[in-house]
Amino acid sequence: MKLKTALLALAVFATACSDSDDPTPTPDAGNPTDPDAGTPDPLYALITQVPIAGGNTQSYLVTVDDIQEAKTVGIANAIELTADAYIVAGFPGSGKLFVSSSSQPTMTPYTLSASGTLAPEAALSFTSYGVRATNGYQSQHYFVSESKAYYFDHVNYKLVIWNPKDLSLIGSKDLTSQLKDGEFTFRYSQSLAVTAGNDVIIAGGWHAADVKTIPAKTALVIVDTQTDEVTVKTDTRCGWARDGVKHTDGKIYYATESLAAGAHFVSPTTAATPCMVRFDPATGEFDNWFTTLDAFVSPGTDGDIAAMLLPGAPGKGYVRVMNKTAAQTALDAAVAGGRPFHGSHAATGGWWNLWEVTLGDAPTATAVVRDDLVATNGRTIPQNPGEFLVLPEFINDNAQTRFRIMSPQTGLGDAKTVVEGQVRGLLRIR
Repeated sequence: MKLKTALLALAVFATACSDSDDPTPTPDAGNPTDPDAGTPDPLYALITQVPIAGGNTQSYLVTVDDIQEAKTVGIANAIELTADAYIVAGFPGSGKLFVSSSSQPTMTPYTLSASGTLAPEAALSFTSYGVRATNGYQSQHYFVSESKAYYFDHVNYKLVIWNPKDLSLIGSKDLTSQLKDGEFTFRYSQSLAVTAGNDVIIAGGWHAADVKTIPAKTALVIVDTQTDEVTVKTDTRCGWARDGVKHTDGKIYYATESLAAGAHFVSPTTAATPCMVRFDPATGEFDNWFTTLDAFVSPGTDGDIAAMLLPGAPGKGYVRVMNKTAAQTALDAAVAGGRPFHGSHAATGGWWNLWEVTLGDAPTATAVVRDDLVATNGRTIPQNPGEFLVLPEFINDNAQTRFRIMSPQTGLGDAKTVVEGQVRGLLRIR
């Protein structure tokens, strides 16, 4: 593999959460764990995609010993990966990580040596289960333990169960009958899965090929990590409600993610108003509660475009709220220039601001006003390195990733540094 020198900047947005009623804590957004507690010298691995000539990107696997310091991290000794590698996943602190591929049905392991270097091993192929690629988001790679992991295959509607320790396949579950919906495209959430007891819950939604039509339908894929049995629950009131945050009462609130909110901005007749529903793990059902996000984000201001519920302090969360003036300027320019502009374009523009939400039967929202906050990309992709949650902010036309620390007690923290390119995979390996 080639090595290439460049400079990266790194800053951290982290939150630690706990779930005291969870008998088997696993590394996820609601239950990050620290399996390597007491280790004096932690080590993290991340993959960043850096723009290169010709409008392409180059991926790099980088190791760093501290992701909570305001410092610049170079990649003089980074491992250069192929452009189709952008997700790093694994069981935190296990000394091993896996790199996925957006073009191959493989997971490639890298093992940490005693000297602190990473060495690749032979890849594990999922071809026998019909997997074409192991891409998507880090959320689709869920590690129950060092010896059991799930890959939620959105293309083939399958759950693949495999053993990361001995690199073997365990089995698969076919979810086609529950998740396939005509010609609509199904995608899992970019937000990390939520746990409730022994269950891991990941949300998904559907969109049409034009990325302007979003059906009012959301699915929860619920896996019992003890038996690997799968249950799918659907709701037909709220479209693309893929971002889940667990409240202190154990109920999980799911809100429309920014792609569908952007689609509503572009084409309000084919994509419903961004909304929020609630799932009760105790009953295993969505309850009757429902609200539009516009009802409590700037109430009285018609047509606010809000999206993407992110975890906050206990009982709270954060949403992104669109600066519609800036988005409209971009939409008008695209139309004038004969260029396409759909939900994804609206979601990835740098015109989304952060608001804090107090969850409950009557949610409220307040704009976060801080000198170190600027409008960012609306599609934050949360990362779980192993002992806290990292929420990257894609800024400067997606050319940089900024991480911000969040306290589980007080919420939003300070920004540290900035990473060149996009970081979509982050893991504590020691």
